[in-house]
This record gives sequence, structure tokens and C-alpha cells, in this order.
Amino acid sequence: MKKFILFFTLFILTTLSIKAQEYYWTSYSFNVEAEDVEIVSKLTNDYFSSPNSKADGVSVYLFENHFHDSSLSSSHELVFAGTYDAMGNQYSQGENTSWDLYLAKLGQYTKGFSAAAGNSLLSFGVPGSHPVQNLLWLRVEDAAKFAAGFKKYNEKYNPDDRRVTLGQFRLGRSPLGETHYVLVGVNDFKTAMNTGLYRESNKDAKTAWGKYMEDIDGVIKLIRTSTRVMVGKW
Repeated sequence: MKKFILFFTLFILTTLSIKAQEYYWTSYSFNVEAEDVEIVSKLTNDYFSSPNSKADGVSVYLFENHFHDSSLSSSHELVFAGTYDAMGNQYSQGENTSWDLYLAKLGQYTKGFSAAAGNSLLSFGVPGSHPVQNLLWLRVEDAAKFAAGFKKYNEKYNPDDRRVTLGQFRLGRSPLGETHYVLVGVNDFKTAMNTGLYRESNKDAKTAWGKYMEDIDGVIKLIRTSTRVMVGKW
């Protein structure tokens, strides 16, 4: 737990200038062999279903990384998300023997470990537990220009059946140099396979998207894409 407190303290110090809006998150990635997936899910559910396992206002998610390139080697992610204050409370609870025991048990069935932290910047669509999530990892050269275009397009054309978020990586960036991400949460794999299909029947959205892509040409570089599936939420 001491390592997590130190990690989040550093995160807080690097984000003091960010307004208390949207949400903050931390993510812990690891590998689970196929035969151990069920027990890892059970251990996680048992722990986070118990009282006082997380601070008020914090949500915890377990994801399976479903589609990804070979450099993204983790099979699962454990994600904590909440407001600035809620996340601060999550990492300020002191010693916790139940948490230590959960980690010890989890360590018997997981391999590898990496951690990252960041925050969302802009979100559009109805909040909810969209179980299938596409992630675009980006290197953004002009964050203000990219965010302005993202906001202009999505506040008018983002479909009601999904949640799209622009966010930034703060800590734990890979050597690939990603700075920002776009997360598109949808309800099924069919939608995830082509999240832009709705533009084919919406001429205005298609035109606006083309203009948006022209405006940000040279501003961003796509680092990687991935799709993760929610297997638990607490």
C-alpha cells in the first residue's frame, strides 16, 4: 500500500494545475494465464464487494485487453477512477491488511506489472458502464487545437449510444511517447468494429468529420489502438 500512496502523491503533485473537472484514474496492468482468469475475477470481486474496500466516489473496473498489438502485452487492467478528492482519499487510507492480503493472493496468479495515471479532459454522451471500449493512444503536438476540434465535433454529432472521452496520460507513459487518448465506450462488439459507421447516414456529421480531420492534420500521431472489455465494476 505504501507504494501506491507514494505513486498517487507524485500524481497529485503533477496535476495541481488541472481544474477539478471530469475524472482522474490510475491503471494497473498485468498478465493472467487463461486457466487463472476466473479466480482472478473472483478474488477481485470478493475484495471490492466488501465494505470499506474503496473510498466514496471511486469506481473500480477490471478489464480484459481484447484487441491489441504485440507491444501491449498485458491481458488485464485494474482501473480506479473518481474525482480529484475521491482519488486522493483512495490513496490516503493508510495501512490496510485486507488490501495487502488481496494483493498477495492476486500476485499468485498474475505476471508482469505496469502502472499509469491520468485524467479525462472532455466527455460526451450519456455516462454509463459501456462494456466495450476502444482506445486510441495519441501523441498530440497542439493539445489546445486538438481539444477544440474534438469538442466542436462531438458536442453536436456524437451518437447517444456511446461515451467518447478525450484525456491525457500523466504518469507511466510508454517509450512510444503517447500524451493523450481518446476512449470510445459502446455497448457491443458490432458497434466497436466500426464506431464511425453512423456518419454514412448523416451527411452533416460526415462533412464535419472531414473538416475536423483536415484541421488536425499534422497535429496528432496515432501511437496504437486497443479494445478492452469490462469484466467487472464495483
